[in-house]
Amino acid sequence: MNTQTQVKPGEGCSIAFDALTSVHELADTLQTYLLESGSIELEAKHCSVISALTEGIKNECKSAQGAVRLVDAN
Repeated sequence: MNTQTQVKPGEGCSIAFDALTSVHELADTLQTYLLESGSIELEAKHCSVISALTEGIKNECKSAQGAVRLVDAN
């Protein structure tokens, strides 16, 4: 039984863009929780790594969203 759903390219782009937006928001939420929560004590080196990783995730999302926009425009 085939359970796949067919979507139009524009719909696929919209779904991909929304998913990337969600990942970006999750990374931002995680970063805020870990770095600004008073209940978690982290060493400076850990804060730097967490910040670098979450910023990397957010930047990759933005880049991928740009690619989705280009695909959707064509």
